[in-house]
Amino acid sequence: MFRNSRLLLAMTSAGVALTLAMSACASTPASTPTAGGSAGGQVTISFWSWNPSTDTAKPYIDAFEATHPNIKVENRFIQYSDYVNTTQLALQAGSGPDVFGLQVGALTTQFAPLAEDLSPAIAKQLGDDWKSKLIATDQLSVDGKQVALPWMITGGGTIWANQTLVDSLKLTVPTNMAELKTFCAAVKKAKKYCIVQGAKDSWQNIDVYQSIINQSSPGLFYKALAGEADFSSPEFVKAFEVWKSFFTDGIFQEGALGATAYPDANDAFGKGQAAMVIFGTWASSDATKSGLASMAETYGSGFDKNTVFMPYFFPQVVDGGTTGTLFGGPDVGFAVADSSKNKEAAETFVTWLTASEEGQKIMAKTVQQPALASVPVDLSDVATPAQTKAIEALAPALKNLVGSREITNADVKTALGDALSAVASGQQSPADAAASVQTAIAAAK
Repeated sequence: MFRNSRLLLAMTSAGVALTLAMSACASTPASTPTAGGSAGGQVTISFWSWNPSTDTAKPYIDAFEATHPNIKVENRFIQYSDYVNTTQLALQAGSGPDVFGLQVGALTTQFAPLAEDLSPAIAKQLGDDWKSKLIATDQLSVDGKQVALPWMITGGGTIWANQTLVDSLKLTVPTNMAELKTFCAAVKKAKKYCIVQGAKDSWQNIDVYQSIINQSSPGLFYKALAGEADFSSPEFVKAFEVWKSFFTDGIFQEGALGATAYPDANDAFGKGQAAMVIFGTWASSDATKSGLASMAETYGSGFDKNTVFMPYFFPQVVDGGTTGTLFGGPDVGFAVADSSKNKEAAETFVTWLTASEEGQKIMAKTVQQPALASVPVDLSDVATPAQTKAIEALAPALKNLVGSREITNADVKTALGDALSAVASGQQSPADAAASVQTAIAAAK
């Protein structure tokens, strides 16, 4: 995932402005108990993550502190490109946060030794049957240890269109490869990007590759990662060939390999410079009134607050393939540092964010699927009936995911990301790329 800025910035209650241009705050070391405390024995906990951002975290922190006056939360937003190394080094040095964000997959495995087991805390909050009340907690568990608790559930396998721009060009969002090539030629003729891709970020490239391979052989990707299928087989080679064509056929913008998903691709799409972007359901905040208001504030007077951003299933780019499949799970989870000196307060904050109706209802207003299964998505802030209908159409696939977005083994994830970059830049053939990933999978056994 994968991910920062507004990807992951889709986290605020309706009516609270979303901030789309972000910068990291000053470093805050892990909090220590205040000797004697302030009035009422207040303690301060530090909270680091790439999502939510400083501003989008505010409604959560304000609501939490209002009902927990003895706990103060200091938030630090870090762009995802810097987040992993910064947080890991700080935790290892004993100067990290009390609470920190995690993705499922390799990142959860990597940080597992630095986090405490949250099973007792969540059992205290929800009861012994807590796994039936939270969605996909297993994706944030390592060797029986509940490393983090899920906050929201998202899926990849969608593409977002600036419907206002598409309509102005008298075009129709493509549903297959032939239509996509024709569409992109027309968009480029209008001096706009067709699909703006942050191909510098391996997570977004892996999302696209999964969207491709899941069309020809749904579920085969995950079998191969588990060693139950061969990643060098023709299906995977074909997916690399399709991926390559996105660069050679002008579907992605020139210079895509030097662009990040956030903020580069995200901002180009938000500013109306691109017709489409390959983001998942986490981008649903773009379809809300509050999200549009914030974009207008961020991008200035030239931004039209009536712009319609519409989600679609990824177009059929594999001959004979099928569309309509999503993959995903917990987009963000929150962990408590094993080194925290305020574990009880940190646990209280994490379980409130992830397993309280109050915290999860704020999440629901962002048009994301809350991790607490009893809280439904709140569509009241969606800007138009057409967008509401499009988001609702994704719900069945989101509840029947074909697999997870994240790859558990860090070496395999790196190998696939490197292979995709090498194929895109012409440094490796699709067959050699597929074989290199298979080699990494075999080595990881």
